[in-house]
Amino acid sequence: MQSTPRINLAICGGGPGGLALAVVLNKYCNDVHIDLYEAASQFTEIGAGISVWKRTWFIMQTLGLDVPLGKMAVQFPVDEPRPGFVYRKSDQEESGYSFNSMIIPYGSITLHRADMLKVFTDNLPPSLAFQAHFSKRLVSYEQGLDVVTLYFSDETSAQADVLVGADGVKSATRATMYRNLADIAQDSSVGLVNHLKKFIHASWSGTYAYRALVDTETLLRACPGHQAATTSMMYSGKDKHVVSYPISRGSLVNIVAFVTIPGSDGKELDGPAVIDVAKEEMIDQYKGWEPEVQILLNCVVKPSRWAIFHIRGLTTYVDGRVALLGDSAHAMTTHLGAGAGQAIEDACVLGRILAQPLVTKTNLSSAMKIYDSIRRPLGNAMVERSRASGFLYEFNELPRYIDRGKVRAGSKEELEKLGKEIYKKWEVHWSALPDKEWKAAEVMLRDALNPSSHDKSIKASL
Repeated sequence: MQSTPRINLAICGGGPGGLALAVVLNKYCNDVHIDLYEAASQFTEIGAGISVWKRTWFIMQTLGLDVPLGKMAVQFPVDEPRPGFVYRKSDQEESGYSFNSMIIPYGSITLHRADMLKVFTDNLPPSLAFQAHFSKRLVSYEQGLDVVTLYFSDETSAQADVLVGADGVKSATRATMYRNLADIAQDSSVGLVNHLKKFIHASWSGTYAYRALVDTETLLRACPGHQAATTSMMYSGKDKHVVSYPISRGSLVNIVAFVTIPGSDGKELDGPAVIDVAKEEMIDQYKGWEPEVQILLNCVVKPSRWAIFHIRGLTTYVDGRVALLGDSAHAMTTHLGAGAGQAIEDACVLGRILAQPLVTKTNLSSAMKIYDSIRRPLGNAMVERSRASGFLYEFNELPRYIDRGKVRAGSKEELEKLGKEIYKKWEVHWSALPDKEWKAAEVMLRDALNPSSHDKSIKASL
């Protein structure tokens, strides 16, 4: 670490996105000082299971994290075709029908969130370049000409050259940013002001998710050979679906059971966002479903119910020296297993931008705009892609060439059409690698910050 940092960076949020940003900076530079502020008393992950796909795995390989992460997966990831999710029509009392068994690059890489957290925390920058501050919940911030002042719930404050809000779906960074943007727009139209204000809070997607873990041995005792013990499953039905996949080297099965309330997307949530519930409440939602689902859900001990929120079409991820990252920018439904991966992609692009010597305290705002122009179209598009995928799993809003009535009635021909449509949604995870975004950002940085060097490459980053 240089005695005088080129940039003093504040990160609010110690989840996958915030930690990944620190790890990226640790790899690509040694002259950025990082203060990471976490609301909890220690680094901790909400939820249990996490899915990693080829794009995210490419970043892990680039950062040198693939070997420790791979050792924690059910099987070590290899770049060859492997099974992904098996889709199954399950909302009938008789045994269901598997209508789509995805074979994809690397297959489904499933991990416990705590395992990913440990790999990130094991690779944080040295103490001279990084300091974590716990029990620090951001309330708001103020931007000066050359500094950002952060205000916390414990009535303390801190300053930095740049603030990155990786503080999740209830982001105080986003709330402050969009209140400020709405205030600035007061002299414009009322419509613009109201449009900006709607991003202060994320909106309910109209879907609840029951989350739980099942001990694999317990499941196999209840039903020897149950495929959820070894295979990533998607049990589909009208307005509902159940996702399960093995984690923790196969010792646990992560379960997320979704219930959508038709017509509720964007409406105000009535009741708590997260609450522990009785096992019977979850099971009652799937009465009349096939035995394979009933057996799986009956093995659950302590489920919780989560309202699923999303942010659709955020107009900017940056304002001056402040940037949004991960769920604070593009909270999404979990139907493509893309939330953590998108946060890590944000971190990779933003971290490599901030690591460049061309980026200084005087041009930070210009550099942040490049991050926004690269990542916002992709993040916002993934929100919509994930939302549309959830409708497909629950036999709603299907393309015109698929007969919804026949799908719900169990037509194998129509279900197989649906399976192909679902596969198209998932292709985004492996059809291109994220280095493409960095290369585009690299060119934009060169043009914006060092226009006299069009024929020279920015500092090598690989």
